[in-house]
Amino acid sequence: MNRITLLLSICLIVGSISAQNVRIKDVASITGLEDVQLVGYGLVVGLAGTGDKSQTVFTEQTIINMLKNMGIEIQDKNMRIRNVASVMVTGTLTPFKRKGTRFDITVSSLGDATSLEGGTLIITPLQGGDGTIYATCQGPIATGGYDIRDNGLNRIKKNHTLVGRIPGGAIVQKEYEFNVLDNKELSLSLSNPDFSSAVAMSDAINNEFGTNPPSVLAKAVDASTIVLDYSLVTGDTTKRYMSLVEFISRVENLTFNVYSQAKVVVNERTGTIVAGGSVKISEVAVSHGSVKVEIVSKPEVIQPQPFTMGQTASIPNSELAVEEKDTDMVVLDQTTTVSDLAQALNSLGVAPRDVIQILQAIKEAGALQAQLVIM
Repeated sequence: MNRITLLLSICLIVGSISAQNVRIKDVASITGLEDVQLVGYGLVVGLAGTGDKSQTVFTEQTIINMLKNMGIEIQDKNMRIRNVASVMVTGTLTPFKRKGTRFDITVSSLGDATSLEGGTLIITPLQGGDGTIYATCQGPIATGGYDIRDNGLNRIKKNHTLVGRIPGGAIVQKEYEFNVLDNKELSLSLSNPDFSSAVAMSDAINNEFGTNPPSVLAKAVDASTIVLDYSLVTGDTTKRYMSLVEFISRVENLTFNVYSQAKVVVNERTGTIVAGGSVKISEVAVSHGSVKVEIVSKPEVIQPQPFTMGQTASIPNSELAVEEKDTDMVVLDQTTTVSDLAQALNSLGVAPRDVIQILQAIKEAGALQAQLVIM
């Protein structure tokens, strides 16, 4: 019997509780302190004949320009560049990365190279979306695999060798300026917008930082944004000593209840169900029958009579069998949870590929009190 796997239960199934007590820093971030995506174009050298071919014009032109900047003039442009590959370099500059600090980068082949294994990225500038260069990078590439070929058709490959990483390969040259902390007003953004969660977060902050005289320090303005007025903290004589950094540290470590929307996520390709413990199913009856179609090919071979100059012939012959397996009807009570649903589907002997049809039918019947997401 095939078993349906509940890969993840977001909450422990206790009654109909749908809230989780979490830290603010785990589900929200300060607005304006986003990561900065960086990108650059460079060359990887030292490849063992696995670089770009001569048809890759931009690689050839880049080599000519680079050598020209070094004072080396090349007359013949028909170069062999099999040990060099053009690459795109990407990285993420996180907030408060100071000048001189390092971060990891990803190197991806841009031309028709077959492998970046054993290559070294030569110094490459990384720029942000505004065109400003924030970092430079260089170093040997780790691909975590290999791609070995001979002159014939034989090939041994492990992992994807056209993309590699350079841990700590980039150095910050210019700090990205964040002006968020210069204001007396901060905004927190929930990663999963929800009105109930936003109100719960603002209440938790106000309860922690009761000001004198009483005032609203945190206010939920929509489903994802909570505005904090830091000036109310500095104006309170009992908390005037608190710096902005200390205030943020205390805020992000506060806990509150996050209210998640009931969802059932089904991946038909893998037969996996991901559901929250808050999912409820109204009273409904489920019956599932599967049809099995089997086609067996048994070709008949006919041999010619001796000395007749005939040829051996084959006559196709197929047998078709259809088998339908009936199952009992299972009644799910009104208090059914995700765990009960899984047990009920298992009792029907349902294959993982059939789960999606059953869940869709329950949803259409109005009995699944959750959003059904099909991947």
